[in-house]
Amino acid sequence: MDRGQRRQAAETRRPIAGRAIRTDIAGSDSVLVDLIAAGFEASATAVVLFAPDDTLAFASSAFAELYDVQPDARTFADVMRHCHAAGKGPKFSTHIDAWLLLAAAKRRSAPHRAFEIDMADGRWFWASETSYAGGWILLVVTDITVLKSNERMLQMARDAAEIAAGTDSLTGLPNRRQAMAAFAEAIALADKTATPLSLVLIDLDHFKAINDRFGHKAGDDVLCHFAETGKRLLRKSDLLARIGGEEFMLLMPHAARHDALRATERLRMQLSLRPQIEGLDLTYTMSAGIADYAGETPENLFQKADRALYGAKSRGRDCVDVAD
Repeated sequence: MDRGQRRQAAETRRPIAGRAIRTDIAGSDSVLVDLIAAGFEASATAVVLFAPDDTLAFASSAFAELYDVQPDARTFADVMRHCHAAGKGPKFSTHIDAWLLLAAAKRRSAPHRAFEIDMADGRWFWASETSYAGGWILLVVTDITVLKSNERMLQMARDAAEIAAGTDSLTGLPNRRQAMAAFAEAIALADKTATPLSLVLIDLDHFKAINDRFGHKAGDDVLCHFAETGKRLLRKSDLLARIGGEEFMLLMPHAARHDALRATERLRMQLSLRPQIEGLDLTYTMSAGIADYAGETPENLFQKADRALYGAKSRGRDCVDVAD
């Protein structure tokens, strides 16, 4: 077969899904090139070679199938325009013309690039792009869907562990660790934005007596009831945390002391309406101390609220005190 015949044969083998595509590469039909092409086919590797003018020089069957390469596709843009129109190949977040402009700026920008591709069918692929002298580009695409799935599961497990580490297992509220971290962040934000911040410390009154009379299961039910009542009555921006046995902390960003007092009294009054706890015939009350932020350290603000709480208990409990 002479060179003209070889070129004509190459031109007839245009992009067809599931079939290797190869054009005349720089006029060479060397054994080495044939061996490399055969190796890609045998390994089922998705690989494509683009010429300096971005025409499709070679595409393995795996690549042709993955990108649904059509018989009339001649260039990189042809392949991608079809993928965009048919919902094949990679996901597109923009119009195809804008996407191609962005791709053109990245392709051939470095001797080697590696990146992830999120496919329209839900799979993930790792792309390794090599640019050669003269402008040739070799792209090898490998399925990493299983690895991405494992990565997501590990991320979910890590997120769950982080949540668990900062959550009280009984009430589902943030625990002391998470509350104190949020406390420090809230003070920093109040400083930065010059907005009010109030801290409320709450104790459930005579909680030991509830445990002694009704049992620890009843005590747990009371704690959970209080947590649910607080979540229902308080703002979404407020943070109610369990920081001890029957001790709770309420962090109220963008709330001055009068706002905090009104919200805390509403919570206290709700408890006085004979709370409905399934299987238990009991009532319970709370005492609270409020301190608003005035530029002091977190430790000093906490101590102010704690002193106010002590004052509420000293006045007979079931009341709210505000720090001076």
